[in-house]
Amino acid sequence: MGINTVEREGVSVSHPSRFILVGTMNPEEGELRPQLLDRFGLCVDVEGIRDLDKRVAIVEKRAVWEDDPNLFYQQHAESEQQVRSQIAEAIATFPEVTLPREILRLIAQISIALEVDGHRSDLVCARAAQAKAAYDSDEQVDVTHVGEVAEMVYAHRVHSVPFGKGGPNLGEAISRMVGQT
Repeated sequence: MGINTVEREGVSVSHPSRFILVGTMNPEEGELRPQLLDRFGLCVDVEGIRDLDKRVAIVEKRAVWEDDPNLFYQQHAESEQQVRSQIAEAIATFPEVTLPREILRLIAQISIALEVDGHRSDLVCARAAQAKAAYDSDEQVDVTHVGEVAEMVYAHRVHSVPFGKGGPNLGEAISRMVGQT
């Protein structure tokens, strides 16, 4: 739980709040300043699907939804409920998932190697890895969890990928650091 403070025309109001900010942007319209980007915990790049069959399936599913949204919902209700249940269980077990010191050291090593400013990335990576472990029903965070969340944590915080041009991309660099090549 956090605190939201609204200040306008000399009046300040604060109240408890719990929210998640989701933002979208088109990089062709310009970049955000690094200090603002750092405030976003995770960042995911979304690209168009290049597989022919998957693209056709997307259009077919959209047509089913347009024809009968209730039918579409019914067709996917069971799998949606499974995901909801898994998320609810992860939320409940998150506080019990342990975060070993060696994992914290690994996260710090990644941040240092990627020359990330500040410590927010370390905090976000630790928390995201802990959430991933809870989602996977694991009792302890391990390198696999860090590897699965690290690119989302660092992609928007890295000024340049280690090894320079012609070297590995960010995902490959992170995989090497967590030993998942």
